[in-house]
Amino acid sequence: MIDFLICMFLQYVTFDVETSVIKLFEHFLRFLFFLLICLRDLLVSIRKMEQMLYDQVVAPVVKFMTSHITKHLGYVICSTKHVTSMREKMSRLVATRTDVIQHKNRNETNDKEIPAGVEAWLGEVEKVKDEVESISNDDIGCIHMKNRYRAGRNAFKATMRIQELITENSEFTWTDAPLATGRATSSTTSTPLLVSPGGNDFKSRDIPFNDALKLLQQDDNKSQAIALCGMGGVGKTTMMEQLKKVAEEKKMFDFFVKVTLGGNPNMFSIQNDIAICIGGESLREATVTARGETLQRKFEKKLEDDKKKILVILDDVWQKVDIKDIGLTSPLPKGVKLLLTSRDSKVCKLTAGTSLLQVVQVNELSDVEAQKFFSECTGVSKEHDKNLFQIGCDIVNKCGNLPLAIQLIGTTLKSEDDYAWRDTLNRLKNHDLDDKVQEIIKISYEYLKKDEDKEIFLHCGLFPEDSDIEIEDLVRHGWGLKLFKNVSTLGEARDRTNTCVRNLVNANLLMESERRGCVKLHDLVLAFVLARVSEGDFAWIVNHGDVSTWGRDEMNESCKRISLTCMGMSEFPRDFKYPDLSFIQLMDGDESLKLPEDFYASMENLKVIAFYKMQYPPLPTSLQFSTNLKSLCLHECKLMSDWSFIGDLVNLEVLSLVDCDIQNFI
Repeated sequence: MIDFLICMFLQYVTFDVETSVIKLFEHFLRFLFFLLICLRDLLVSIRKMEQMLYDQVVAPVVKFMTSHITKHLGYVICSTKHVTSMREKMSRLVATRTDVIQHKNRNETNDKEIPAGVEAWLGEVEKVKDEVESISNDDIGCIHMKNRYRAGRNAFKATMRIQELITENSEFTWTDAPLATGRATSSTTSTPLLVSPGGNDFKSRDIPFNDALKLLQQDDNKSQAIALCGMGGVGKTTMMEQLKKVAEEKKMFDFFVKVTLGGNPNMFSIQNDIAICIGGESLREATVTARGETLQRKFEKKLEDDKKKILVILDDVWQKVDIKDIGLTSPLPKGVKLLLTSRDSKVCKLTAGTSLLQVVQVNELSDVEAQKFFSECTGVSKEHDKNLFQIGCDIVNKCGNLPLAIQLIGTTLKSEDDYAWRDTLNRLKNHDLDDKVQEIIKISYEYLKKDEDKEIFLHCGLFPEDSDIEIEDLVRHGWGLKLFKNVSTLGEARDRTNTCVRNLVNANLLMESERRGCVKLHDLVLAFVLARVSEGDFAWIVNHGDVSTWGRDEMNESCKRISLTCMGMSEFPRDFKYPDLSFIQLMDGDESLKLPEDFYASMENLKVIAFYKMQYPPLPTSLQFSTNLKSLCLHECKLMSDWSFIGDLVNLEVLSLVDCDIQNFI
C-alpha cells in the first residue's frame, strides 16, 4: 500500500533537487486532499451498494420468508377457521350442484340444450366433495401440530378450489333452447371402426366404411343416396352411427335427420320426428300426404333460404318408403343426401327412385377376425384349450361370422363348462341363419341367472324400436308390477333395477345409449322379445307401427300388458275390457283420439299406467275402480281433469308428472 502511494505521489510531482521544501510540501498537501476526496467517494459508493443489496436482496428474502412462515403458521393456528370456512363454501357448492343437476335433468327430459362443460363441472364438484369429506379437524388436539397443519393447509386449498368452481358455474349460460337433434355438433374424439372387446379393429370393415365416407363427401351429382346393405346382425347400424359421427366431427352437414323404420313403421310418428328435428314443432295435419307436403316446405326453407346441407338417415328399411311422405322429392333436392341401412338393396333402389344410389355392401367378418373376436369374448384361445377352441370355431361358423351373434353367444359361454359349449353347438345345427340368431338370443336369455334380469329384459320390449329406454321408467314400472323380491323402498328398487340393467348390458342383451340414464335394444333382440311375449302365458299386446287398423282381432282378454303408439289413431276400440291387465302404456296420442268413457271399467287388476306425450289422456272417475293401482306415470301430457280422484287411489305409491300441462289440479 505504501509503495502504491509513493508511486502515485511521484507521478503527481516532478522531483527537482532545486525545488524548495515549501514547494514540495504544497504539492504533498494537494495530493493528500485528492486522496481524501477519493476515499469519500469510495465510502459513498459502498453505502449505496449496501442499500441496494438490502433493498433488492435482503428485504425481499426477509419479506418472502416472513409471509411464508406466517402462512404456514396460519395453517396451524387457524386450522379450525380454515376447516369451518371450507365446509361453509362446500355447502354452498353442494346447493349449487343440486340446482345444476335438476336443471340439467329437466333439459335432458325436454330435449333442451345443456351448456358445454356442465358434465365436466359436475365431475370436478364430485372430486372436491370427496376431498372435503376426507378433511377433518375433529379430535385434533392443540399438541398435534402436524395434524393441525395438514388439516389447515388442505382446507385452505380446497376452499380456493371450491370458490373457483362457484365462479365457473356463474359463467354457464343456460339458454333452455330446444335441442335441434339433427344439428351437427363438433367433437374432438375420433371414432374407431367396429372394435372388438380386446380393442382390435375389424380391418375387413375399413374398405366399406371408407367407401361410404367418400360417397358422403362427394358432390350430389355423383352420389345422392348411399345404402349400407348386409345381413341382419352384420353391423350396418353400427357403421352408420360411426359414419354419422365422423360426418359430425368434420362438419360435413348442418343437420342430421335420423329415423328408424323397422318392419312395421308408423309414418305419423316418423313424420313428427323429422318435423321436430328440422323445425322444432310437431305436425298438426291429419293425413300422411298433407304432413309430407308440410315437411317438404320445411326442407325447402332450410335448403333455399338458410342454405343448409342436410343428411337424412333411414335406418333399418324393410320395405319401400315413399320419400314424398318424409318431405323429399325424387331426385333429391340439392344439399340433401340420403343414407339408408337395409338387408335388401332392391328396397333401397325403390326408395331412392330416380336419385343416384350407391350401394355399399357390409359383409360378415372374415374367418380369422370372427374366431379372434369369439376368443376375446370367451377368453379361450387355441393355446389355452385346443379342444374347446375347435368347438368355438364350429360355433362361429354356425353364427355365420356375424358380429352380433358372436358377441352374444361368446359372452354367454364365457366361463361355462365344455358341455355347455357342445350343447350350444348342437342347438345351432338345425336352424337357418336367421333362426340361428334368434336361437342365440334365446340361449343368452336362458343363461340369465336371475328372474329379475329376465323380467326387466322382457319389459324393455314394450318400448318402440330404437327408443331410448329410461332406466327410471323401468324403476317406476318394476315397482308397480312388483318385479323385485325383498325390496321395501323405491330407493332399493332403483338400485335393483340398475343392477339388472348392468347385468343385461354385460350380457349384450341391452346396449348403452348415447342419452344419459338410458339403454337400447338391438332390433334383432327386440324381435326375439316381441315373439316371446306375444304367446304363451305372456299374451302381451305391443304395437308401435300402423295402429290405424288395430282392432278387435288383436284383442285378447287374457292380456296382461299393453303398449301402443297412438299416433294416427282416431278412435280407440270399443269393448276395451281386460280384467287381467296389470300394465298399460300409451304414447303419442293427439286431441283427435277418442277413448271410451268406461275405459278403465274392467281393469280391476291394473297396477301401472304410463302415458307419454298424450293430449288429454283418459283420467275419468272410472279410474276409481282400479284400487290396485301402484304407479301412475304421466310424461309430457296435457291434462284437463278433475284430480280429486287421486284421493280414491288408496294404494297409489308412485305419482310421476314430468313436463305435464296441468290446467286444473285440485
